Amino acid sequence: MKTKPSLRDVPVVPSEADISEYAYHLYTQNGSVPGSDLDNWLEARACLCAGIPRDQSRTRLHRHLNRPKSTS
Repeated sequence: MKTKPSLRDVPVVPSEADISEYAYHLYTQNGSVPGSDLDNWLEARACLCAGIPRDQSRTRLHRHLNRPKSTS
């Protein structure tokens, strides 16, 4: 017997507006240095697809995951 697919089985496809806002957040977070538009866009899309909220994106390339916060 087949089961119906759940919402968890449906891939999350973020809107262009959501990706754009997240990419701008990454751009400003990294010092507003020009030249990383595509990198920011791709990382923003990957973060949104993975469900990583902006407030947890402290560094590039997901280095923020499972990393203790600095106490200095």
